[in-house]
Amino acid sequence: MNPVEASVRRPYTVAVAVLLLLIFSALALTRIPIQLKPTVEEPRINVTTTYRGASALEVEEEVTRELEEVLQNVEGLTELASTSADGLSTITLEFSLTTDTQLAVVDVINKLSQVPRLPEQADEPVVQIASANDNERMMWLACESAYDPEFIQRIVEQDVESRLERVTGVSDLLIAGGAEREIQVRIDPELLVARGLTVAQVANALTAGNLNVRGGTVETEGRQWVVRTIGRAARASELGDLIVARTETGSVRMGEIAEIRDTYEERTSFVKIDGKPGIAIGVGRQTGANVVDTVRQVEAARAELNERFRQQDVDLHLATVYSEITYIDAALAFVTDNLILGSVLAVSVLLMFLRSPRSILIVALSIPISLAAVFLVLLAAGKTLNVISLAGIAFASGMVVDNAIVVLENIFRHLEMGKGRVRAAIDGGREVWGGVLASTLTTVAVFVPILIQRDEASQIFGDMALAIAAAVVLSLVVSLTVVPVLAALIMPQGGRADDAEATQSVDEHDESASLGLVGRLYGGFLDRLTQNRFGGPAFKLGVTLILGSISLLAFAFTPPAEYLPGGNRNLVMFFAEPIPGTRPEAVRDNFVPFEQFLMAQPESARMFAVIASRFNGGGVVLKDQYGTGPQLADFHRRMFGPAFSLPGFNFVVPIRSTLFRDPGKQFEVELSGPDIAVLEDASARLQGAIGALDGVQPPVRSSLITGKPELVVEIDERKAKDLGLDVSEIGRVIETVVAGRRITRLIEGGREVEVNLVAAQTAVSNAEELERLRFYTDAGRLVTLGEVASVTRTTGPQSIRRLERQRSVLLTVNLAPDAALETAIESLENDVFPVFNKELGSAYSLGVGGSADKLQQTLSSLSAGFGLSVLIIYLLLVSLFRSWLLPGVILVTVPLALSGGIVGIVAAIALTGGETQFDVLSMLGFVILAGLVVNNAILIVHQANNFELDGIDKRRALSLSAQSRLRPILMSVITTVTGMVPLALGGGAGAELYQGLASILVGGLVVSTLFTLFLVPVILSLGHDLTGIFSRGARRRVPVVA
Repeated sequence: MNPVEASVRRPYTVAVAVLLLLIFSALALTRIPIQLKPTVEEPRINVTTTYRGASALEVEEEVTRELEEVLQNVEGLTELASTSADGLSTITLEFSLTTDTQLAVVDVINKLSQVPRLPEQADEPVVQIASANDNERMMWLACESAYDPEFIQRIVEQDVESRLERVTGVSDLLIAGGAEREIQVRIDPELLVARGLTVAQVANALTAGNLNVRGGTVETEGRQWVVRTIGRAARASELGDLIVARTETGSVRMGEIAEIRDTYEERTSFVKIDGKPGIAIGVGRQTGANVVDTVRQVEAARAELNERFRQQDVDLHLATVYSEITYIDAALAFVTDNLILGSVLAVSVLLMFLRSPRSILIVALSIPISLAAVFLVLLAAGKTLNVISLAGIAFASGMVVDNAIVVLENIFRHLEMGKGRVRAAIDGGREVWGGVLASTLTTVAVFVPILIQRDEASQIFGDMALAIAAAVVLSLVVSLTVVPVLAALIMPQGGRADDAEATQSVDEHDESASLGLVGRLYGGFLDRLTQNRFGGPAFKLGVTLILGSISLLAFAFTPPAEYLPGGNRNLVMFFAEPIPGTRPEAVRDNFVPFEQFLMAQPESARMFAVIASRFNGGGVVLKDQYGTGPQLADFHRRMFGPAFSLPGFNFVVPIRSTLFRDPGKQFEVELSGPDIAVLEDASARLQGAIGALDGVQPPVRSSLITGKPELVVEIDERKAKDLGLDVSEIGRVIETVVAGRRITRLIEGGREVEVNLVAAQTAVSNAEELERLRFYTDAGRLVTLGEVASVTRTTGPQSIRRLERQRSVLLTVNLAPDAALETAIESLENDVFPVFNKELGSAYSLGVGGSADKLQQTLSSLSAGFGLSVLIIYLLLVSLFRSWLLPGVILVTVPLALSGGIVGIVAAIALTGGETQFDVLSMLGFVILAGLVVNNAILIVHQANNFELDGIDKRRALSLSAQSRLRPILMSVITTVTGMVPLALGGGAGAELYQGLASILVGGLVVSTLFTLFLVPVILSLGHDLTGIFSRGARRRVPVVA
């Protein structure tokens, strides 16, 4: 008993299975995480080391090089890159896609334990598994208050931070704009000299006098007691009582030579919100967390904190500046609305063809049943509900009806032949279930290469592939079980319910009559074709070559490729590079005119600016009604004039916020080699050469920023030794006087507070005062710094980048909105790189990175995946038809569909004024087409085989099969196309992600259908004339059909 008959005979079992499926799917929907975009796993590890007060060169020499030396031997490492900036070393290790990141972390930690030494003031390296969401925040909160930022910071640390961190789904908080509390021991170097003391004595007193020392255990009265010696200070004031030295005149206490201040560290960062100073809180999310639920819980916590502050009369209000949920809600609503609209249009098409409300009801019920179970599959696979996976469900809504239409239409045809409902349901379903199975397998097979690939793009649209594949597989089950059962129960009675014989033979039934004039014209064409009335083999071969050549011309118009779509989020960012050496306070003030311009724009809802040592810039959140692509582009364009004319900066660059980490309109160029001077000169010239290319939007930013003012202290080691000094001792004195030196920690209220030894503000303010700095040596001799060292003014880099343990320069290139990434890469590799490679020689390497590199990798993997998909389809068809040649005829529809897809994307780009992009997400449409377009040809060939088995002549069988499949082919294609048209033409949040893909699918389906209905019969008829392939295959029944 085949599955169709088994289902028809057991309707209660089918009904219970459907109800259980819907119940479990509803439960899955309540548990599946909702977030903006798919989770992308990257085998990447970051190692960060803080070395406060050190220059970029010192960080590179004393920290980065030492760590790289041991980390280069980590197993599975594919790339080792680092950045050394003032006070911070960041090393990034990238691994092969098959690497177990958890094991790699263990290996990294083990290797770090082999580092011989790090500077005393350097913190321990921090190892973190990098995530694609590391630098992203699902929402930003602003602390609005009249208080000083330092006081706001204390409130945030005491009340806000702990409350928000308790919210389920929150990973961490990024607090910007304030300053950390610290205890400053402020010494006057001249006072130390007067008392005959050294900086080392003061530091040792702080360290030794702020300790708890373990004392072992003692046993008494049968119990064991732990002995602890308490010496740690409980509050800052106690540090003043520490004894620094004992002299003939008595003890010298810390409070006599230093001022103890409970204060905040010197501010090096500022945050301004809507032009006012404040503190911003960035809320991070845990991987896999439900962003919608998490944001709503954070909002509830925010309201709770605001109410508490109001009751306590605290002048602090937490406001939401930006939240991902705005875009998520809008994008999900857009896809959901278009899913419903597409389903309604598809059902309307069926009503036009079948004119049977009962048939419409059957197909309409099959859609939610097929789609509901997708949520179960996504949850089981550990996926999330995001704009990509939901788009897959929306696209599938037009595809899941295909199988139901084929089965129902064939049942309907058997009813028209006079059979009863039950017999029509069994015979109609049994007749086509082999073809339906084959078409489903070919549709799903194309997604296998995508689902097994691990690159970033494949992980992003893998969610869509899984959703579509799951929906199509479930639609097969529904079409072979639910549809026949419903047809047997509610379709109009044709003959007697238990008729075993058709009242009309297949050959007697007019297959073309069901579509009126169109059907008769198509039937007439097929009859003339199979009877060679148009001409013999030469005519058919000529038609095949002409139509094939016309379709291939479309490939000449393939648009240049982009990487990933940007996404029209209502957020526009700007990045700035201040003139090196500009103090943070001056940078803050220089931003004011630009802030005033942005706040004056009618589109602006909120504006923020961040001034920090490693980031200067900000963003504008636009009002919801200004979130479309053209409006964002216009606002972005208007920012350039005021940005470029802003004084005090090398540049200020406005950039549209992108949905994915690597935006398609930006890429990187990496230049590496041994000599930093050569790199500096070559990178400067390379910036000019790249900036001159068509489509490049200046400026081309460089990671090598020189010109930062420095005072270099060069110690005469011979003189220092003669005076009983060593380099480290002199360095500690300079560090204390100039930058301050972290000595110990104070634990207060469960929080650690740094204790820093610093000089009074008036101690050193220029190079001359630094040279006159006096201090005692441990031998008791008074010296000035100028006696043992020279101080010279020079300039240095703000940061130093290294790639594979060689210094490198990273150039960031932005493209104009109408420029294509693929075109820019080709110009770069053909016109710029050869010149520089020849000039620099083999010791230096030059290559693209970022989205450019990933585009090339993705195009390569997509091409290989597409080829593998076609091969899988071919082998499946060989198994189905027991022929090596017939599958080749069916696969002719694939290049024809690709040409139609190109026509579709070119038309979409023209109609949207360039807003639609030909990106890698759109290219997924070609892969989907390969699995879809062969289905119609499969049905024609499969039905022709069945007719021949019923004794019909092979030429007549070909004509009848094409005519009998005309109605279901047109129904399935039109319903699929109408289900995708809203996504192709619709506007709104997220529309830019799907327009290219939907346009390719619509164009490919329309063109391939026309070719399938006419060209496939021509080729098959030509095959009959030349080789007799079809006649050999007609003597065999397809093995999967019962």
